[in-house]
Amino acid sequence: MRSRKPFLIFWPQYFDSKRSRSEGRKLPKNFAIEKVTTKEIATAAKRLGYKADVEGSFKYPKSWWDNPGRVVIDGKGKKKSKILLEVAREIRKIRGKG
Repeated sequence: MRSRKPFLIFWPQYFDSKRSRSEGRKLPKNFAIEKVTTKEIATAAKRLGYKADVEGSFKYPKSWWDNPGRVVIDGKGKKKSKILLEVAREIRKIRGKG
């Protein structure tokens, strides 16, 4: 079993522009992205130099019925909120909207 200390968990729901804050979105509306996948999150994190793994069998507790999967990122001691914004910007860049 891996140590959870340096690892941060990112759910696609954190980035979803269609969700409210109470439904799980963690980003401000102007940074939120529509229909984000775990693969996109992992790709963006890897492009930023983080070690990222997709865990497909887990479900977000607030909406266990949809979009399974999460991404575990080695944060290298950075705050989760900072990494969240970096990853969102990188996803926008990958999609060509940044």
